[in-house]
Amino acid sequence: MKISYFALLRDATKKSHEVWQRPAATLRDLLRDLAAEYGPNFARWILKDGELAGYAIILVNGQDVRGLQGLDTPLSPDSDVFIFPPLAGG
Repeated sequence: MKISYFALLRDATKKSHEVWQRPAATLRDLLRDLAAEYGPNFARWILKDGELAGYAIILVNGQDVRGLQGLDTPLSPDSDVFIFPPLAGG
C-alpha cells in the first residue's frame, strides 16, 4: 500500500511517502507497525492510549477514517493512506 506523510510526520519518517510491503488488515495494525518502525516521534502525533490522537487526520482511499470504521477501517495491499498530524494555524 502507498502511505503519504505530511508536516511533522515527514520529519519523523524522513520521507514524504513510501510503499509499505508488510500486511496490515486494519488501520490500527498499520499504525501499530508504523509506530514500531518510526518510534515515539511518529507515534506521539498519531496515537494516544491506543486510539487516534486528537486532531490527527487519516484518509484511506480519499475518505476520512472518522467517517469509516476509525482505526478498524480495513486495508488492502492497494490502499492509499494519507496521514496528517494535528495541524495548527491562524
